[in-house]
Amino acid sequence: MSLFYLKLLITPMLMLGISLAGKRWGTQLGGLLSGLPLTSALVMLFIGLEQGPAFALQAVPGALAGLAAVQATYLCYFLITRRCPAWLACCVSLLFYGVGAWCMSQLGGLVLPVAVTVAMLVANLIATRPHSDLGSARLVPTPRWVIPMRMATATLLLLAITTSAERLGPVASGVLAPIPVIAWPLMVFAHVQGGRFELATIVRGNAIGAVGVIGFYLAMHATIMAWGTGPAVAAAVVLAVVSTFGLARVVNRR
Repeated sequence: MSLFYLKLLITPMLMLGISLAGKRWGTQLGGLLSGLPLTSALVMLFIGLEQGPAFALQAVPGALAGLAAVQATYLCYFLITRRCPAWLACCVSLLFYGVGAWCMSQLGGLVLPVAVTVAMLVANLIATRPHSDLGSARLVPTPRWVIPMRMATATLLLLAITTSAERLGPVASGVLAPIPVIAWPLMVFAHVQGGRFELATIVRGNAIGAVGVIGFYLAMHATIMAWGTGPAVAAAVVLAVVSTFGLARVVNRR
């Protein structure tokens, strides 16, 4: 099976699984799962297989910068939706992501992008802590078209990123790797259907999951040249999952 068909198969199945998990067990789990390096791992895996491990290695600093921009974009969307409708907040936030990703990509190295990302995670956790102006949880029936729409959106975004990697180069490809092809559609749909309480839950869960994404990129950076693309990505995903769910248990106990 070619890599193209793998992209068409794996991405929508991940989106379907996360959507069904969120529907069955709640938005918090959906946000946590969407924060895992699922699409990031797919992007880096396909980039490494198609362009080589050295290309993927060079993309890691840009990917960490892109992750910082993603978390800043979530905060931007969350704050804007206090006064603006979802469609306007979505447009402004995506523009903000473009500017933020470019600025973050100028940081260089690994230390500064990681530090900025951690700062954004803390800001998101503080901003989305439960308080009165978020309203309360609402059980909103999910229309039949929502999950297929999420699956299609996530797949199209992944195809756009990976097919343009060679033309963009490793730095720009790395910046695009953390684009939330699963989390962003999930967040916007949850907001439109369930209100700001559900939005805050998604953003909070995603911020916790992003800790695992940081671990994923750092582990991949340390191992990909020695182990090769497949084993390095697999080991990095395991590290990300363990650290994310461990942190989630600690945060939820507070």
